[in-house]
Amino acid sequence: MKKIISPNVKTAAQFTVSVDQVNDNRALLPIVLYEKMEGFILNSVHSFQNKILSEPSLYKLNILKNAFLNDQLQLKSCVKKLNEQELQLSVEVYKELDDLKDTVCNALFSFELKKDSVE
Repeated sequence: MKKIISPNVKTAAQFTVSVDQVNDNRALLPIVLYEKMEGFILNSVHSFQNKILSEPSLYKLNILKNAFLNDQLQLKSCVKKLNEQELQLSVEVYKELDDLKDTVCNALFSFELKKDSVE
C-alpha cells in the first residue's frame, strides 16, 4: 500500500535575525520565532495541502535560549506522528557552532487530516 502522505518528509531552511526582529536587548522576539516556525511548517506541507483540514495547531513549544541579532538560525522538521486523523511535525531551531548544534527551541505542530489521506 502506498501512503498519500509520506512519513519521511524532512525539510530544512534558515534565516538570519535582523534588526526589525529583535527587542531592545537585541534578542529575537518570541512572536517572530513562532511566525518563522509556523511559516516553515506550512511550507513543509504545501505539496499535500489538499489532504489537510486544519491550520497548524501548536501542540508543544520549548524555548530553551535566546537568539540574537545577526544569528543565523537553521530550521529542521520531521514527521513525528502520522495516522488517519492527524499529522504531527516537529521543528527544531538551532544555531550551528562549528560541528555542534546549539538548539534555540523545538516545537510540535499538529494538523487534522481529511479522511483517506493515509492508506
